[in-house]
Amino acid sequence: MSSISSIITSSKSPEEIIKRCCGYFDELLPSLNEKEARFRELLDSILVDSLTVGVSRKVISYIANTLKGLSKEQCLRFSGILSDALKLRVMSFEDQVTEVNLHMAALYEGQKEYTKAACHLSNIPLENSQRNYSKEYTTEMYLRIAHLFLQGSDPHQAELFLNRASLQMGPTTKPQLTVQYNLCYAKALDFRKKFLEAAKRYLELSLEPLLSSAEQSELLRHSVSLFEKELEEHQLERLPSEMSILEAAVMEHNLLAISHIYISIKLNNLAHILRVTLLQAEKVVGKMISEQRISGHVDQIQGVVFFQSATQPWDDHMNVVCNKVNNVIDVMLQCEPAFIKERLQRYKC
Repeated sequence: MSSISSIITSSKSPEEIIKRCCGYFDELLPSLNEKEARFRELLDSILVDSLTVGVSRKVISYIANTLKGLSKEQCLRFSGILSDALKLRVMSFEDQVTEVNLHMAALYEGQKEYTKAACHLSNIPLENSQRNYSKEYTTEMYLRIAHLFLQGSDPHQAELFLNRASLQMGPTTKPQLTVQYNLCYAKALDFRKKFLEAAKRYLELSLEPLLSSAEQSELLRHSVSLFEKELEEHQLERLPSEMSILEAAVMEHNLLAISHIYISIKLNNLAHILRVTLLQAEKVVGKMISEQRISGHVDQIQGVVFFQSATQPWDDHMNVVCNKVNNVIDVMLQCEPAFIKERLQRYKC
Protein backbone atom coordinates (compact mmCIF):
# COMPACT_ATOMS: atom_id res chain seq x y z
CA MET A 1 0.00 0.00 0.00
CA SER A 2 1.38 3.37 -1.03
CA SER A 3 1.70 6.04 1.63
CA ILE A 4 -0.99 8.70 1.68
CA SER A 5 1.54 11.47 1.17
CA SER A 6 2.87 9.83 -2.02
CA ILE A 7 -0.69 9.35 -3.29
CA ILE A 8 -1.43 13.06 -2.86
CA THR A 9 1.84 14.30 -4.38
CA SER A 10 1.71 11.95 -7.37
CA SER A 11 -1.90 12.70 -8.30
CA LYS A 12 -2.31 14.95 -11.32
CA SER A 13 -5.76 16.46 -10.62
CA PRO A 14 -8.16 17.19 -7.73
CA GLU A 15 -10.47 14.46 -8.98
CA GLU A 16 -7.64 11.94 -8.90
CA ILE A 17 -6.69 12.97 -5.36
CA ILE A 18 -10.28 12.44 -4.23
CA LYS A 19 -10.56 9.06 -5.92
CA ARG A 20 -7.23 7.73 -4.64
CA CYS A 21 -7.71 9.04 -1.07
CA CYS A 22 -11.13 7.39 -0.87
CA GLY A 23 -9.62 4.19 -2.26
CA TYR A 24 -6.86 4.34 0.35
CA PHE A 25 -9.49 4.59 3.08
CA ASP A 26 -11.41 1.64 1.60
CA GLU A 27 -8.22 -0.46 1.84
CA LEU A 28 -7.94 0.41 5.55
CA LEU A 29 -11.53 -0.62 6.33
CA PRO A 30 -11.18 -4.44 6.67
CA SER A 31 -8.61 -4.01 9.46
CA LEU A 32 -9.36 -0.48 10.60
CA ASN A 33 -9.00 -1.31 14.30
CA GLU A 34 -5.39 -2.37 13.75
CA LYS A 35 -4.65 0.56 11.44
CA GLU A 36 -5.79 3.48 13.58
CA ALA A 37 -2.43 5.22 13.15
CA ARG A 38 -2.80 5.15 9.35
CA PHE A 39 -6.36 6.46 9.67
CA ARG A 40 -5.12 9.41 11.70
CA GLU A 41 -2.35 10.01 9.17
CA LEU A 42 -4.94 10.01 6.39
CA LEU A 43 -6.98 12.67 8.16
CA ASP A 44 -3.91 14.82 8.87
CA SER A 45 -2.90 14.65 5.21
CA ILE A 46 -6.37 15.52 3.94
CA LEU A 47 -6.76 18.48 6.28
CA VAL A 48 -3.46 20.19 5.42
CA ASP A 49 -3.66 23.67 3.95
CA SER A 50 -1.89 22.58 0.75
CA LEU A 51 -5.07 20.77 -0.39
CA THR A 52 -8.03 22.80 -1.56
CA VAL A 53 -11.01 22.85 0.81
CA GLY A 54 -13.23 21.47 -1.96
CA VAL A 55 -11.09 18.34 -2.28
CA SER A 56 -10.79 17.84 1.48
CA ARG A 57 -14.54 18.23 2.03
CA LYS A 58 -15.40 15.53 -0.49
CA VAL A 59 -12.97 13.03 1.02
CA ILE A 60 -14.10 13.80 4.57
CA SER A 61 -17.76 13.41 3.55
CA TYR A 62 -16.97 10.03 1.97
CA ILE A 63 -15.21 8.86 5.13
CA ALA A 64 -18.02 10.11 7.39
CA ASN A 65 -20.71 8.35 5.35
CA THR A 66 -18.71 5.12 5.13
CA LEU A 67 -18.15 5.04 8.89
CA LYS A 68 -21.93 5.00 9.40
CA GLY A 69 -22.02 1.52 7.89
CA LEU A 70 -19.69 0.06 10.52
CA SER A 71 -20.73 -1.43 13.85
CA LYS A 72 -21.85 1.09 16.49
CA GLU A 73 -18.65 0.57 18.47
CA GLN A 74 -16.40 1.12 15.45
CA CYS A 75 -18.48 4.00 14.17
CA LEU A 76 -18.32 5.84 17.48
CA ARG A 77 -14.60 5.18 17.87
CA PHE A 78 -13.49 6.39 14.45
CA SER A 79 -16.13 9.08 14.06
CA GLY A 80 -14.83 10.44 17.37
CA ILE A 81 -11.32 10.59 15.91
CA LEU A 82 -12.72 12.34 12.84
CA SER A 83 -14.70 14.79 14.98
CA ASP A 84 -11.59 15.69 17.00
CA ALA A 85 -9.57 16.22 13.81
CA LEU A 86 -12.18 18.66 12.50
CA LYS A 87 -12.43 20.80 15.64
CA LEU A 88 -9.72 23.23 14.56
CA ARG A 89 -11.32 23.76 11.15
CA VAL A 90 -15.00 23.87 12.02
CA MET A 91 -15.89 26.81 9.78
CA SER A 92 -14.23 25.24 6.73
CA PHE A 93 -15.93 21.87 7.29
CA GLU A 94 -19.21 22.93 8.85
CA ASP A 95 -21.39 20.48 6.93
CA GLN A 96 -19.11 17.58 7.79
CA VAL A 97 -18.84 18.60 11.47
CA THR A 98 -22.62 18.80 11.69
CA GLU A 99 -23.18 15.46 9.95
CA VAL A 100 -20.65 13.58 12.11
CA ASN A 101 -21.83 15.01 15.43
CA LEU A 102 -25.53 14.56 14.69
CA HIS A 103 -24.96 10.89 13.94
CA MET A 104 -22.76 10.33 16.99
CA ALA A 105 -25.29 12.10 19.23
CA ALA A 106 -28.05 9.82 17.95
CA LEU A 107 -25.96 6.71 18.64
CA TYR A 108 -25.01 7.81 22.15
CA GLU A 109 -28.60 8.76 22.95
CA GLY A 110 -29.72 5.33 21.78
CA GLN A 111 -27.24 3.81 24.25
CA LYS A 112 -28.56 6.14 27.01
CA GLU A 113 -25.21 7.91 27.24
CA TYR A 114 -26.99 11.24 27.40
CA THR A 115 -24.09 13.48 28.44
CA LYS A 116 -21.95 12.29 25.53
CA ALA A 117 -24.89 12.83 23.17
CA ALA A 118 -25.34 16.37 24.48
CA CYS A 119 -21.62 17.13 24.13
CA HIS A 120 -21.62 16.10 20.46
CA LEU A 121 -24.67 18.20 19.69
CA SER A 122 -22.98 21.15 21.39
CA ASN A 123 -20.07 20.78 18.92
CA ILE A 124 -22.36 21.87 16.09
CA PRO A 125 -21.97 25.59 15.25
CA LEU A 126 -25.41 27.15 15.44
CA GLU A 127 -25.29 30.89 15.99
CA ASN A 128 -22.19 31.62 13.86
CA SER A 129 -23.14 29.15 11.19
CA GLN A 130 -22.80 29.84 7.48
CA ARG A 131 -26.10 27.98 7.09
CA ASN A 132 -28.05 30.83 8.73
CA TYR A 133 -30.20 28.58 10.90
CA SER A 134 -33.57 30.02 11.91
CA LYS A 135 -34.13 31.08 15.51
CA GLU A 136 -36.70 28.31 15.78
CA TYR A 137 -34.20 25.60 14.78
CA THR A 138 -31.49 27.05 17.01
CA THR A 139 -33.88 27.19 19.96
CA GLU A 140 -34.99 23.61 19.32
CA MET A 141 -31.38 22.39 19.25
CA TYR A 142 -30.43 24.21 22.45
CA LEU A 143 -33.45 22.75 24.23
CA ARG A 144 -32.58 19.28 22.97
CA ILE A 145 -29.04 19.68 24.32
CA ALA A 146 -30.34 20.97 27.66
CA HIS A 147 -32.77 18.03 27.89
CA LEU A 148 -29.96 15.54 27.25
CA PHE A 149 -27.74 17.14 29.89
CA LEU A 150 -30.62 16.87 32.37
CA GLN A 151 -31.08 13.21 31.49
CA GLY A 152 -27.37 12.81 32.13
CA SER A 153 -27.78 14.52 35.54
CA ASP A 154 -25.74 17.59 34.60
CA PRO A 155 -28.00 20.55 35.50
CA HIS A 156 -25.16 23.08 35.30
CA GLN A 157 -24.51 22.44 31.60
CA ALA A 158 -28.26 22.19 31.00
CA GLU A 159 -28.79 25.69 32.38
CA LEU A 160 -26.12 27.12 30.09
CA PHE A 161 -28.04 25.90 27.07
CA LEU A 162 -31.39 26.89 28.55
CA ASN A 163 -30.02 30.42 28.84
CA ARG A 164 -28.90 30.31 25.20
CA ALA A 165 -32.34 29.09 24.19
CA SER A 166 -34.07 31.87 26.12
CA LEU A 167 -32.07 34.48 24.16
CA GLN A 168 -33.49 33.05 20.92
CA MET A 169 -37.09 33.04 22.14
CA GLY A 170 -39.66 35.79 21.75
CA PRO A 171 -43.33 36.53 21.07
CA THR A 172 -43.26 34.55 17.81
CA THR A 173 -41.74 31.41 19.34
CA LYS A 174 -43.88 28.32 18.77
CA PRO A 175 -45.92 27.34 21.86
CA GLN A 176 -44.46 23.82 21.72
CA LEU A 177 -40.94 25.20 22.19
CA THR A 178 -42.09 27.38 25.08
CA VAL A 179 -43.56 24.29 26.77
CA GLN A 180 -40.30 22.36 26.20
CA TYR A 181 -38.34 25.24 27.71
CA ASN A 182 -40.59 25.38 30.78
CA LEU A 183 -40.33 21.62 31.27
CA CYS A 184 -36.53 21.71 31.13
CA TYR A 185 -36.40 24.74 33.42
CA ALA A 186 -38.62 23.04 36.01
CA LYS A 187 -36.39 19.96 35.94
CA ALA A 188 -33.29 22.14 36.33
CA LEU A 189 -34.83 23.79 39.42
CA ASP A 190 -35.66 20.32 40.75
CA PHE A 191 -32.02 19.23 40.33
CA ARG A 192 -30.85 22.36 42.17
CA LYS A 193 -33.20 21.47 45.06
CA LYS A 194 -35.29 24.60 44.59
CA PHE A 195 -38.33 22.48 45.29
CA LEU A 196 -40.98 25.17 45.80
CA GLU A 197 -40.06 26.95 42.56
CA ALA A 198 -39.95 23.67 40.68
CA ALA A 199 -43.28 22.56 42.18
CA LYS A 200 -44.94 25.78 41.05
CA ARG A 201 -43.61 25.29 37.52
CA TYR A 202 -44.89 21.69 37.47
CA LEU A 203 -48.31 22.88 38.67
CA GLU A 204 -48.51 25.46 35.90
CA LEU A 205 -47.44 22.91 33.29
CA SER A 206 -50.03 20.39 34.49
CA LEU A 207 -52.64 22.79 33.07
CA GLU A 208 -50.91 23.05 29.69
CA PRO A 209 -53.40 21.98 26.97
CA LEU A 210 -50.59 21.04 24.58
CA LEU A 211 -49.66 18.16 26.88
CA SER A 212 -51.55 14.89 27.10
CA SER A 213 -53.66 14.09 30.16
CA ALA A 214 -51.10 11.44 31.14
CA GLU A 215 -48.30 14.02 30.99
CA GLN A 216 -50.40 16.50 32.97
CA SER A 217 -51.07 13.92 35.67
CA GLU A 218 -47.39 13.03 35.85
CA LEU A 219 -46.44 16.69 36.28
CA LEU A 220 -49.01 17.08 39.03
CA ARG A 221 -47.52 14.07 40.83
CA HIS A 222 -44.07 15.65 40.50
CA SER A 223 -45.41 18.83 42.03
CA VAL A 224 -46.93 17.07 45.02
CA SER A 225 -43.77 15.03 45.60
CA LEU A 226 -41.70 18.24 45.63
CA PHE A 227 -44.06 19.85 48.16
CA GLU A 228 -43.45 16.77 50.28
CA LYS A 229 -39.70 17.46 50.20
CA GLU A 230 -40.36 20.83 51.84
CA LEU A 231 -42.07 19.27 54.86
CA GLU A 232 -40.39 18.96 58.23
CA GLU A 233 -38.94 15.60 59.23
CA HIS A 234 -41.66 14.92 61.82
CA GLN A 235 -44.30 15.49 59.13
CA LEU A 236 -42.85 12.62 57.11
CA GLU A 237 -42.93 10.04 59.89
CA ARG A 238 -44.65 6.74 59.15
CA LEU A 239 -47.89 5.90 60.88
CA PRO A 240 -48.81 2.36 62.04
CA SER A 241 -50.60 1.98 58.69
CA GLU A 242 -47.16 2.39 57.01
CA MET A 243 -48.39 5.63 55.41
CA SER A 244 -46.71 8.99 55.92
CA ILE A 245 -48.64 11.77 57.63
CA LEU A 246 -48.91 13.50 54.26
CA GLU A 247 -50.31 10.40 52.55
CA ALA A 248 -52.79 9.79 55.36
CA ALA A 249 -53.91 13.43 55.41
CA VAL A 250 -54.49 13.49 51.66
CA MET A 251 -56.41 10.18 51.84
CA GLU A 252 -58.64 11.46 54.67
CA HIS A 253 -59.26 14.68 52.77
CA ASN A 254 -60.31 12.68 49.71
CA LEU A 255 -62.58 10.43 51.79
CA LEU A 256 -64.31 13.49 53.24
CA ALA A 257 -64.96 14.75 49.70
CA ILE A 258 -66.29 11.32 48.67
CA SER A 259 -68.74 11.31 51.60
CA HIS A 260 -70.38 14.40 50.11
CA ILE A 261 -70.66 12.86 46.63
CA TYR A 262 -71.80 9.30 47.33
CA ILE A 263 -74.73 7.98 49.37
CA SER A 264 -73.09 4.55 49.40
CA ILE A 265 -70.04 2.97 47.84
CA LYS A 266 -68.50 -0.51 47.80
CA LEU A 267 -65.32 -0.80 49.83
CA ASN A 268 -63.32 -2.17 46.89
CA ASN A 269 -64.39 0.80 44.75
CA LEU A 270 -63.51 3.17 47.56
CA ALA A 271 -60.07 1.58 47.90
CA HIS A 272 -59.53 1.98 44.15
CA ILE A 273 -60.44 5.69 44.25
CA LEU A 274 -58.22 6.31 47.28
CA ARG A 275 -55.42 4.19 45.76
CA VAL A 276 -55.00 2.12 48.92
CA THR A 277 -55.63 -1.50 49.91
CA LEU A 278 -59.11 -2.73 50.86
CA LEU A 279 -58.00 -3.12 54.47
CA GLN A 280 -56.60 0.43 54.61
CA ALA A 281 -59.81 1.85 53.15
CA GLU A 282 -61.94 -0.01 55.71
CA LYS A 283 -59.76 1.13 58.60
CA VAL A 284 -59.74 4.81 57.61
CA VAL A 285 -63.53 4.84 57.13
CA GLY A 286 -64.07 3.24 60.54
CA LYS A 287 -61.64 5.65 62.16
CA MET A 288 -63.24 8.76 60.67
CA ILE A 289 -66.76 7.55 61.53
CA SER A 290 -65.74 6.83 65.15
CA GLU A 291 -64.18 10.28 65.40
CA GLN A 292 -67.43 11.78 64.00
CA ARG A 293 -65.56 13.40 61.14
CA ILE A 294 -67.96 11.74 58.70
CA SER A 295 -71.43 10.31 59.34
CA GLY A 296 -72.32 6.82 58.24
CA HIS A 297 -71.72 3.14 58.85
CA VAL A 298 -69.96 0.16 57.26
CA ASP A 299 -71.83 -3.00 56.31
CA GLN A 300 -68.98 -5.50 56.45
CA ILE A 301 -71.11 -8.39 55.19
CA GLN A 302 -72.07 -6.54 51.99
CA GLY A 303 -68.75 -4.68 51.89
CA VAL A 304 -70.49 -1.33 51.49
CA VAL A 305 -70.07 2.07 53.17
CA PHE A 306 -73.28 4.07 53.72
CA PHE A 307 -72.88 7.82 54.20
CA GLN A 308 -75.41 10.00 56.01
CA SER A 309 -76.00 13.72 56.07
CA ALA A 310 -73.60 15.28 58.51
CA THR A 311 -75.05 16.50 61.79
CA GLN A 312 -72.14 18.88 62.36
CA PRO A 313 -71.94 22.16 60.49
CA TRP A 314 -69.74 22.11 57.40
CA ASP A 315 -67.21 24.51 58.96
CA ASP A 316 -66.69 22.15 61.90
CA HIS A 317 -65.91 19.30 59.53
CA MET A 318 -63.45 21.40 57.59
CA ASN A 319 -61.71 22.57 60.74
CA VAL A 320 -61.12 19.00 61.86
CA VAL A 321 -59.69 18.06 58.47
CA CYS A 322 -57.58 21.20 58.20
CA ASN A 323 -55.96 20.44 61.55
CA LYS A 324 -54.62 17.26 59.95
CA VAL A 325 -53.47 18.70 56.63
CA ASN A 326 -52.69 22.34 57.36
CA ASN A 327 -48.94 21.82 57.02
CA VAL A 328 -49.47 20.54 53.50
CA ILE A 329 -52.17 22.99 52.52
CA ASP A 330 -50.18 26.01 53.77
CA VAL A 331 -47.38 25.17 51.37
CA MET A 332 -49.74 24.55 48.46
CA LEU A 333 -51.78 27.68 49.10
CA GLN A 334 -48.67 29.79 48.72
CA CYS A 335 -48.63 28.84 45.07
CA GLU A 336 -52.06 28.10 43.58
CA PRO A 337 -54.93 27.87 46.09
CA ALA A 338 -57.74 27.83 43.53
CA PHE A 339 -55.93 25.41 41.30
CA ILE A 340 -55.25 22.94 44.13
CA LYS A 341 -58.94 22.77 45.08
CA GLU A 342 -60.02 22.37 41.46
CA ARG A 343 -57.43 19.63 40.87
CA LEU A 344 -58.44 17.60 43.91
CA GLN A 345 -62.05 17.61 42.84
CA ARG A 346 -61.28 16.87 39.22
CA TYR A 347 -58.90 13.91 39.74
CA LYS A 348 -60.24 12.69 43.08
CA CYS A 349 -56.62 12.08 44.06
